[in-house]
Amino acid sequence: MRYSKKLGQCFLRDKNIVKKAVDAAQLNEEDRVLEIGLGKGILTRELAERANKVYVIELDRRLEPFAREITSRYDNVEVIWGDALKVDFSTLDFNKVVANLPYQISSPITFKLLRHGFDLAVLMYQYEFAKRMVAKKGTGSYGRLSVAIQYYADVEFICKVPPQAFFPRPKVYSAIVKIVKKRPEDMLPLEDPTFFEDLLRALFQHKNKTVKRALLDSAHEIGLEEKELKEVLEGLDFNLKERVFKLGVEDIVNLSNLLYRRIKNRV
Repeated sequence: MRYSKKLGQCFLRDKNIVKKAVDAAQLNEEDRVLEIGLGKGILTRELAERANKVYVIELDRRLEPFAREITSRYDNVEVIWGDALKVDFSTLDFNKVVANLPYQISSPITFKLLRHGFDLAVLMYQYEFAKRMVAKKGTGSYGRLSVAIQYYADVEFICKVPPQAFFPRPKVYSAIVKIVKKRPEDMLPLEDPTFFEDLLRALFQHKNKTVKRALLDSAHEIGLEEKELKEVLEGLDFNLKERVFKLGVEDIVNLSNLLYRRIKNRV
């Protein structure tokens, strides 16, 4: 078959990498797993051997021969034909996710999963994207994605994956990342998640600037004029002279709550 560049198709073919991913997921016979992207089924078969149930979401109908071969062999595999970004995850009873993600949907599908909830996910990303996911404050890769992911989950870098592990070969390295969703009681209290996301966008457009300068330069991202925001920041119990990239997740959550309360009280 001809591989679709539009769909970002790079099929995993290295069984050692498959084993690393599945081992990291710590599967048992009770687990119900979601896989996004069937490929030729190399990962699906391994999941089916170890898990109670495997749901596979696949968009490309040309892969039906591989789907038929797998479902004829494994009665615990269910293939859902559709766009993973549009499929209603609430209709699928899964607790873990293991997938070689199409790279162009890495960010939206990750946040869709985080909003839905799961116990653990082991996912393949482009290497640079994975570095940003696990980056710590004060480092060059640290940014909006790092904070957004790490607020909702604990993230672990498992291994770097070379291009030859796929066919056709991508032009970049990949990486396996393990994501463990935090329980609601373990998450930092957040006044307003939407405001938090707006604040992240405002701050990290200027990650090397001070917090105050970054916010004033992007005041529109949180729905204020620069003059209005300057008034809100006056006397705020926060170190506004710190550089944005040096703020940890807890710092930014604290700033988000302080600002949200101040702005709300002004209305």
